[in-house]
Amino acid sequence: MPSKVTVRLFHELRTALGESEIEVEADTIGDLIASLISRKNTVREVIYDSKGKVRAYTTVYINNAAQNPTDFSQKLNDGDLVLLVPTAAGG
Repeated sequence: MPSKVTVRLFHELRTALGESEIEVEADTIGDLIASLISRKNTVREVIYDSKGKVRAYTTVYINNAAQNPTDFSQKLNDGDLVLLVPTAAGG
């Protein structure tokens, strides 16, 4: 049975999904990302580049610990807090 986790969304992800925080059931980070993409396909463009590689500037935190590099097979547990933070550009 998948774990129920809270996901906080930032920048383009917040805009794409129209929410700043959602609950998702997922076993791994990869499952979580797939779930978000199934909700709104534009999430794919924020997370992945045109070659299907994870964009280098996207940071994933699990319970406030940065996952660097992000391991998409990382198991999630009930109650985990996952932050998805695409780096904001500007100047």
